[in-house]
Amino acid sequence: MPDKQWNEVARNWEIDGIPVTYRVSWKQTSDGSEHSREFLDLDQGYSFFQDMKKGAGAYAVMWDHVPW
Repeated sequence: MPDKQWNEVARNWEIDGIPVTYRVSWKQTSDGSEHSREFLDLDQGYSFFQDMKKGAGAYAVMWDHVPW
């Protein structure tokens, strides 16, 4: 797997010129429906992930790096 590199112009991490996206996915406790949200910013994505794990409205919360 190639290393990710910082793109100073775009201000994001990239692998082979493709921005690294951070995806948070979860299921709603109310009806079991699946949801996901993607972030280009690592800190925002991880904060959202932590909030979803603590919340009563979600379960099966997952954190993924795309395109990894």
